[in-house]
Amino acid sequence: MRRAQAAMEYLITYGWAILIMLVVVGVLFYLGVFSPRGVSGCSFQSPGFTCYAYKLTANTSGVSGLILDLGQATGHDIKVIGFNCTTAETWTVSDFSPTGLNANNVTVPSGSHKPLNGTTTPMPLPCWKADGSMIGPGDADQYYKGKIYIHYIDLETNMDHKVTGDISGRIE
Repeated sequence: MRRAQAAMEYLITYGWAILIMLVVVGVLFYLGVFSPRGVSGCSFQSPGFTCYAYKLTANTSGVSGLILDLGQATGHDIKVIGFNCTTAETWTVSDFSPTGLNANNVTVPSGSHKPLNGTTTPMPLPCWKADGSMIGPGDADQYYKGKIYIHYIDLETNMDHKVTGDISGRIE
């Protein structure tokens, strides 16, 4: 009789503890604590390139998209001649969109950073969604995950190169 009572007490005591743990884990999943959707990040796959500062923005009074302050340490000054921000996984050179980008003025010295709009004031560059439309004011508070494609010329060798990066975060 003692063994049966001890077994029942054990199951009831630890059963409640396990049930409480399952409820807590369920609540954490419900709140999105374990969801990678909320993760923000900006990184490049090529060494020497960084996102010095970035923000996905949905302006109601202007252009919406990605504000990107590009840092580069390739050892040579570069001139950005093309940019694309999209959710598409494939791209071609013709996909580079200089819309809103004054490509003639975006020279980034090695070891420094510069906003990718050719001015000292960061302005949004268009980012494209899966349906082919651009990020707009209606996309505020939505999660965006896409690719950044930058086409540039190494000013020392005069050779063109392409780099790919990843961007994710909540559109503000």
